[in-house]
Amino acid sequence: MIKLILAAAAAAAFAAVPSFAGDTAEETCYRYFDGNGAGPDYTEALSHCREAAEQGKARAQYLLGQMIENGKGTAADQAGALEWYSKAADQGYVTAEAVVGAFYFKGVAVKQDTAEAVKWFKKAAGKGEPTSALALFNIYAYGNGVTQDYAEAAKWVRIAADKEVPAAEAALGTLYLDGLGVSENNEEGIKWYRKAAEHGYAQAQHLLGLAYLNGQAVKQDTAEAVKWISKAAEQGYADAQADFGSLYYSGTGVRQDDAEAAKWLLKAAEQGNADAQEAIGTLYFTGSGVKEDYAEAARWFTKAAEQDKPDAEFTLGRMYLKGAGVKQDAAAGEKLIREAAEHGSEEAKAYLKELSGK
Repeated sequence: MIKLILAAAAAAAFAAVPSFAGDTAEETCYRYFDGNGAGPDYTEALSHCREAAEQGKARAQYLLGQMIENGKGTAADQAGALEWYSKAADQGYVTAEAVVGAFYFKGVAVKQDTAEAVKWFKKAAGKGEPTSALALFNIYAYGNGVTQDYAEAAKWVRIAADKEVPAAEAALGTLYLDGLGVSENNEEGIKWYRKAAEHGYAQAQHLLGLAYLNGQAVKQDTAEAVKWISKAAEQGYADAQADFGSLYYSGTGVRQDDAEAAKWLLKAAEQGNADAQEAIGTLYFTGSGVKEDYAEAARWFTKAAEQDKPDAEFTLGRMYLKGAGVKQDAAAGEKLIREAAEHGSEEAKAYLKELSGK
């Protein structure tokens, strides 16, 4: 019985090993790379993909580039990867064209060259490849190495948006709302924001929520505003967390709750959001939703002041003058108050005016 069991186990084991006899190097390359249901074997794939790549097979050249770039079955080598990606791109293999464009744009294993990157991105995007289309949007919208051109940006981002790339959908929405490169159209702008938001893109959820909150390009609706801002906040998007906290603090669209406001503001502040840092500092200073703690207030005001938030600079300056939560330091306090005035704080300006009149 034991022999029968062992024999059956051995037969099953051998049956699980794919038979590639008679396959070409190209077919064997793909099977080992894809795993054929058993997980990839990059060591075997490397050998067969190299053989197929040297025979001029474009996909094999691309896969070989991937393995060499990521150190799969061999040592990682960016320059070696680019060599094979380029061979595949030269044959019109669209994914390789996109990758070569990215190598040139980032200056990976080659001198940074935006013109060369744009050339390859256009080849790929012209075939509908969305990451290249989105890259071209960013290049033209922000003038990264080219003359800023919103019409060109809109042309390329639409390709990615039509492929349901959420970041592209949101970008196209902004172009329509601001009339950049396209005719201003609020309905189209909100339509694209909603598409991106429904695809789970946090930035679009936040922007859509703000549109409803402020009645911009859409009828004001605080319930919709809360719905979308909360979705973005729950995804960890700091700007949305800051605004969600503010909604709780003011009781806009939700039950007023200082503790809940503090919870969301703290999440945003910890991610470096300056408005949230300033706001949570104020809550610690006043003991609203959290236990009053001048030292903690000073810590957050300091972080906000480092980002030139004038109200934080002014309050922190007065704390230094009085030694509240920090060691008393008149020079530091006056410096912060002057910086607050320079950054537009009316309270700081009035304080300095009153001080000079004494």
